[in-house]
Amino acid sequence: MENPFEIIMNRLDEIEVLINKIKVNEIEKKELLTIKEVADFLKLTVPTIYGYTHRNLIPYIKKGRKLYFYKNEIEEWLMEGKKSSTRELNIRVNKYLMGI
Repeated sequence: MENPFEIIMNRLDEIEVLINKIKVNEIEKKELLTIKEVADFLKLTVPTIYGYTHRNLIPYIKKGRKLYFYKNEIEEWLMEGKKSSTRELNIRVNKYLMGI
């Protein structure tokens, strides 16, 4: 019979490998955009993006006189303003009421 502690240690090792793969994938997903690319992506003007950065409304990186943006952070920033549809709200209410 196999030692249960060895089984647990093997499973933990497998989990650790998977977590490391996820971390590497997240780092690789960090696509860096320029202010012009962000403006095009958001369908806004470059001065509007400058205004957002000046008021710290949008996540950005300033290196010297250049501004950079991580695409995934811009996408997350957009989702912060997402409003749930009536259908989505009904699903959340039903899950809450059923204790899910």
